[in-house]
Amino acid sequence: MNRKGFRLATVERLREKRLEETAQDLHRAQSAVREAQARRDDLLERLRAQRHGQNTPHELELEAVYRFRLRGDLAEVDHEMTKLTARLAERRETWLQARAQVHAVAALHDRYRKQRAEMIQRAEQREMDELAGSGRRRPGVFPGNDSGGS
Repeated sequence: MNRKGFRLATVERLREKRLEETAQDLHRAQSAVREAQARRDDLLERLRAQRHGQNTPHELELEAVYRFRLRGDLAEVDHEMTKLTARLAERRETWLQARAQVHAVAALHDRYRKQRAEMIQRAEQREMDELAGSGRRRPGVFPGNDSGGS
């Protein structure tokens, strides 16, 4: 049970550090997805907006070019959203694995502590039993005892 150089507490700290790092990565991925979603919503809103003004051929042509560019930007943001969503899923899976490892090591560490406490308690009990056993008097012939020690 006791191996020199091996410490569960060290493993537990390393796993917790890894969990913290993966949580930060997950948070960054979530933020990136939210930002891309906000850009997408903005582009959609600008596409839906109606232009007011004169409908001269030149203005209509400018409006068509503007909407064409917005649709191109929207396609780029959609492509980016697909990649970011996939990255977010990967980060979430990595975080879940790190979390499971922390829980596994913590459970192992708790079990080790309980076993260690039980082992110490048994050793103390054995020592107390030995002390109690060595302090006993053996029956013998005492003045006033006619039974002869039995």
